[in-house]
Amino acid sequence: MDYKPALGALSVAIMAVAYAIYISQTAKDHGVQPHPFSWLLWGFVTTVAALAQHAKAAGPGTWVTAFTAGSCFVIGTLTLLKHKWQFSRFDWLSLGTGLAVFAFYLLARDPALSAVLATTTDVAGYLPTLKKGWREPHGDSATSFTLNSVKFVPALFALNSYSVATWLYPATLVVVNAGVATMLLMRRKQLRLR
Repeated sequence: MDYKPALGALSVAIMAVAYAIYISQTAKDHGVQPHPFSWLLWGFVTTVAALAQHAKAAGPGTWVTAFTAGSCFVIGTLTLLKHKWQFSRFDWLSLGTGLAVFAFYLLARDPALSAVLATTTDVAGYLPTLKKGWREPHGDSATSFTLNSVKFVPALFALNSYSVATWLYPATLVVVNAGVATMLLMRRKQLRLR
C-alpha cells in the first residue's frame, strides 16, 4: 500500500487548520498583524520551492508546498489591505529578493539551485517577522507557526524523490517555523514577568 498520498493529504489538512486559524486571527479587529512583505515574499519563494519539487517528481510531498504558496499570498494581501504600514528599505529589499528568486527560477529552470535560493530567501524573509514579533509577541500567532512547522513533517515522508530540490525547503521550514513559535512564546513569558 502506498502511504505517501495519505501523508500528503495529512500535511494539507494540518496546513488548512494552521491557515484557517491565522486568517481568522488576521481578519479580526485587534487580531494578529502579520508583516505583509514577509508573507508576500514567502508566497513567491514557496511557489519556486513547489515548482522545483514538481520538476523533480516529488509527488504528494509537493501538495502542501503548493497550497502554502497560495495561502501566503492571501495572508500577505489581507494584512496589507487591513492595516496601515510603513515599510523600511529592508522590507522592500526582502520583497524584491523574493521577486528576483521567482524570476531566476522562470529563466534558469534549475530546480536544485532554485530550491537553495528559495530556502535562503525564505529564511531571510523571517527577519521582518522576527523583528516585529520580538517587539509585539502577541501580534503574531505562535499556534499557526507551530502547525506550519508540523505540517512539513509528513510532507517530507510523502516525497517520491529526495534531492536538494525536494527536501531542503520543507526540512528548513520545520526548524524555522518552530523557532519563530518558540521565540513568540518565550518573549510573551518574558514580558509577563516584567
